[in-house]
Amino acid sequence: MRGGPVPVVVVAGYLGAGKSTLLNHLLSGAGDARIGVVVNDFGAVNIDAMLVSGATGGGSVRSVSLSNGCVCCTVDDEELEDVLGTLAARGLDLIVVEASGLAEPAAMVRRVVLAQEPRIDYGGLVYVADAAHLAGTMERHPSLRHHLALADLVVLNKVDLAADPDAARELVRRYAPSAPVVATVDAVVPVELLIDAEVLARRAAERRDSPRQLTLDEALREHAHDDGGAEHRHAHLHDAYTAVTVETGPLDARATAALLADPPLGVFRAKGFVTVADGTRLEVHAVGRHVRTAVERGRRGGAASVLVFLGIGLDEDAVRARVQGCVADPHAPADPQAVLSLLRYSAAAQSDSAILED
Repeated sequence: MRGGPVPVVVVAGYLGAGKSTLLNHLLSGAGDARIGVVVNDFGAVNIDAMLVSGATGGGSVRSVSLSNGCVCCTVDDEELEDVLGTLAARGLDLIVVEASGLAEPAAMVRRVVLAQEPRIDYGGLVYVADAAHLAGTMERHPSLRHHLALADLVVLNKVDLAADPDAARELVRRYAPSAPVVATVDAVVPVELLIDAEVLARRAAERRDSPRQLTLDEALREHAHDDGGAEHRHAHLHDAYTAVTVETGPLDARATAALLADPPLGVFRAKGFVTVADGTRLEVHAVGRHVRTAVERGRRGGAASVLVFLGIGLDEDAVRARVQGCVADPHAPADPQAVLSLLRYSAAAQSDSAILED
């Protein structure tokens, strides 16, 4: 069971870019993680009937449970928040919402961010782009430029079919200059980008410590591993995934808020604990430019401030330099208002107009 809210990732992209392939990869190929996928129609996900362990519901909301603990649901727009809360209560590690048919990416992101359901949290907008046809798609659908600008992570899919993958990447960069870009074949995205490593480790330990018969999907994965299957064929596409951990002393609250809201190039997620100059210690999370903070409950040991940055192709030295640039000056005069620059991202601040932005 998770200790905090379940991240909800919004997946968007034009027809044929590889959204369904990404969803299938997450449902059947994400190791031991338990993932819920919400789609407008089951046709968006080609569920292998042999992996289905049960089905429930009727009308606009239907649910299919898979033997690996994952769940796929259909839902209409009006019932989305209720379904997200129901899925979160099932002990999932990640919920993925496929935006097609439900709402434009910006509207879907807004709904997740503003949802009143405490069991979920925004996990980012993942935009899937077809590297082989990106320029032509952009000419036919100018809104693609705006969608890329909103993305927290761009999956540049089908790079094996693109005549010039570098040109496709440069085109993405023109409209999404700061978002991390992961080049993929068959939309195989490192699941570590979406789910915390400690959660994946715990799931793997649960499987090892539970004497039971392998489910069908587990048996298929082990067979693929033995034969050098798809996971091995795409392993090289995961090489760009990077995690950088920085431990340091107290940080300047305003500088840290600016760092989280405008992270180093390639960062998709950031998390950790920050002690500011006045001694307040906060838990911080960021996805793209979406920041969430909370005053720490119970003092943890270790360094005063610990930040973990996860992304694609991170420059470790540059990340560490950005954090060091936030270290508090011990000789600076006390500023009791500074901590508000971080507290404004807390859940309390979102519902209390007494905490205002500087």
